Parts: sequence; structure tokens; C-alpha cells
Amino acid sequence: MNKRILMAAFVAGSFFCFQSTQTVAQDAWGTLTGKVVVDGDAPKNPLEDVEGSPDKPVCLVDGEVPADDNILVGEEGALSDVLVTMYIDRGEEDPKPHPSYDEAKEQSITIDNVKCRFVPHVLFVRPGQKFVLKNSDAIGHNCHITTLNNEHNINLPANGSAELVLTESDKAPGQVTCDVHKWMDAVIMVRDNPYVAVTDAEGNFKIENLPAGNWKFHLWHKKVGYLADLEVPDKELGRRGDFEVEIPADGVVDLGTLKLPAASFKD
Repeated sequence: MNKRILMAAFVAGSFFCFQSTQTVAQDAWGTLTGKVVVDGDAPKNPLEDVEGSPDKPVCLVDGEVPADDNILVGEEGALSDVLVTMYIDRGEEDPKPHPSYDEAKEQSITIDNVKCRFVPHVLFVRPGQKFVLKNSDAIGHNCHITTLNNEHNINLPANGSAELVLTESDKAPGQVTCDVHKWMDAVIMVRDNPYVAVTDAEGNFKIENLPAGNWKFHLWHKKVGYLADLEVPDKELGRRGDFEVEIPADGVVDLGTLKLPAASFKD
């Protein structure tokens, strides 16, 4: 056989094998779990400045002035409201999401105003997803959403609601504030890549249906920023606290307990 024909056949065969391997990888999925705790004594949250508000009777919690809710630490240091995000290097494309995320995008995401607090305090919304702004209080509020690529300011009458669709994807978290009650704030992540989780009251997180392979992740908290000082077992962290994890096909990677030094919190 002609050498050129042999070479062409080899190249074509190699390309076919490469494509087949990639296809298999894209059809294989795994799960990432872990738990974030504060190592040491976290800063004590100050009381919210509600004294001058005419809506003070509504904003009190069980008759008491509420404490700031930006640092919520539970039993054994469990840290809530940490964003866990797949980190994509500049110039690289996001992986194609698992079909389950297309179904999830059809479901609406809600943020509520409850006793002059945003609930939940940290939330994740995808561009094009229906976003419901709810007000369960008997007083008016507004939701002022500010991210790098999205800004909306929606007035909400007492016990009212509104719907919104955010259109642009962001690389970093933004904020939700109430211009009427200045102490009210929340964190919002608007991102097309759906591989995001928020730690719960026990500090736990889970990201399901990740594409099998090596992927980077990083963690972020409003009062710390990127958790560059986080202690992740058997991992070296980059400048923004990013680290690489190999996601197995049909398997689970449990990162275990990730410790954040209490000194990491900003004043």
C-alpha cells in the first residue's frame, strides 16, 4: 500500500479514536461533595441598624433587633452561604451541561423579603431562568440587583411580587440590596455554567452530574472573597483558592472537611 495512503489511514483512525474517547467522557458524569467549617472563632455579627426605621416593628425578630446575617456559623464551625463554583480558565469554554440542568433551568428561583431580610441570603440564577421577587412583609421593599453585567431595581409593595429574567452571565457574584432598608443585603450569582453549589446550615455542599475528567473549583464567601487560605486535604490552592479535582465516571469525590482559618474574615 502507498505510504501516503497508510499515513492518511493512520491519521483518520487516530482522529476517530480521539473523538470516540471525548464522546465517552462527555457522556460520563460524577458528583463532588464536601463540608466547609471555620477553624477558630468567627467574628461576632453586629446588630442590624434598624433603630431609625419607621418599619422597626416589622423588622424585629421575636421582638429583638436581629444580628447581621453575613456570617452564619453553625455547630462545630459549619459555615453557611459559601459559593462553590467550577472554575474555568480565561479563554476556555464551559463544558456542556448534563441534560438534568436543562430541566432545572425551567424551574423558577425565588428570593423573598421576610422580616426585612432576604431569604435565601445567597442564591444562584442562570440567565434566562424565571426569577421571582417576593415580599412576604406587610411593608414595601425593593430588590436592587447589581452584578457586573446585570442591574435591575424592582419595587415590591406589601405582600407583593414580581418576575424578572436576568439575561447576562457573570464571572463573579453580585448583590441584592433594599434601598428602603439599608441593612438588607444578599448575594446573587448569575452564571450560565450550572456547576455551582451553596453550602447549607451544616456547611455541606454537593454538585451532581459533573462531566468526568479533571476540573478546577474555587470557593467564595462575601466576608472573605475567594477562600485562598482554605485547607483542602491533599490539594494545593492557586491564587484565587482554585484547586483541581478528578471527577470519576459514575462516582463520588468527597473532599471531606475543608477548614477556613477564622482570621480569613475581613473586618
